[in-house]
Amino acid sequence: MIFGTENMCNRSAAAPKLWARHSIVNSLTLAALAFSFIAGLANTAPAILVYDRNAAVAYANANYNKVVSDGYFYATSYPATYYGPGQPVPAGVTGDDCAHFVSSVLGTPAGGLTIPNRAGTYGEPGAARLDELLVGNSLGGYGTTYKYGTLVSSVSQLTPGDVIGYNWDASSGGDMSTIDHTAVYIGNGQIDCHSNSRSGANWTLGGAGDYFFIHITLPDSIVPTAPSNVSPAASTVVSSFTPTLSANAFSDGAIGSTQIAAQWQVSNGSTVVYDSGTDTTHLRTLTVPAGKLSAGTSYTWRVRYEDNYSGWSAYSTSTSLMTTLPGDYNADGVVDTADYITWRNNPLQFGGSPDGYNTWRANLGNNTGSGTAIGSGLSTSAVPEPAVGALLIICSLCGVSFRRR
Repeated sequence: MIFGTENMCNRSAAAPKLWARHSIVNSLTLAALAFSFIAGLANTAPAILVYDRNAAVAYANANYNKVVSDGYFYATSYPATYYGPGQPVPAGVTGDDCAHFVSSVLGTPAGGLTIPNRAGTYGEPGAARLDELLVGNSLGGYGTTYKYGTLVSSVSQLTPGDVIGYNWDASSGGDMSTIDHTAVYIGNGQIDCHSNSRSGANWTLGGAGDYFFIHITLPDSIVPTAPSNVSPAASTVVSSFTPTLSANAFSDGAIGSTQIAAQWQVSNGSTVVYDSGTDTTHLRTLTVPAGKLSAGTSYTWRVRYEDNYSGWSAYSTSTSLMTTLPGDYNADGVVDTADYITWRNNPLQFGGSPDGYNTWRANLGNNTGSGTAIGSGLSTSAVPEPAVGALLIICSLCGVSFRRR
């Protein structure tokens, strides 16, 4: 903790032209009050489980050039001046309002994080302290009480609603206490900030000695939309013990979200016969592994999606499928001539021609209860070819009609 001086949003004209040189507040009284306030919060952990990135970025975009919701603006290092919520930022003032602005974006009324108040205004007004508290760096004086994120090595690892700290001087060797300025990352390589007020500025701000990339690791308050089962359709009969399941595309209202995993489950009644766990490979389609399904059995399946904020969707609505022996097209548990008739009436629905016929022929005589091995049923010499089989069916039907007369 810094007792004799307090780094607010210090800027350097040697970096971008936007910034003035370090403004240092010399106030032992302020430091003592800060120490007392922080000590009183040391054992109070915030009960924050999610972060609303959409609200944070929307607030930053709407208020980059306005006084934030508590009505105060740090026109100089200290104290803040009251202008009123939503008023234009004062003209002709460089200001030291960057951390005050970021506090409001992350906390109240936007992102929903608990940010401690200090110096009579909302949030943490010191850029270095704010960024340190976000990653649980004890040098900021807050310990891990408000640890919501972690330092990452590149801007490419940030998502909208994250934070960038700046040290305008030479490289600091990773010392966060040297941070002079802080800004909100809004995506696409751009930031919003106060002092000076900028919206959609390039994240480099013209160049700094050091950058500190802070990724908020809390799940987003908006979780992915529950997926929908696509294939097999509900109540489908499948003649494969390794069917391919597929669901619809990933959808998530959280800004910057992407799908990183899925979890697939197949159940027989209340018993889960297959659970993929967190699967980072089969995001929208999965082939059920061999040995999990049996013939003549009804199953249900469902899936859920995970986003890059560790948020899980609800599971999709379960749909059912029935497994049969290959070639058992009427799903009665035995491969016989009735299945040939079923195939012949609609070849496209049952494997096509000649594939569906070849499957039936190879498995003729198999059934789910006899223990007969696949393909070891009736002699193929007694199996009708497609054209002959069709004639036999016609003849048999004619015979039935003749006898009825």
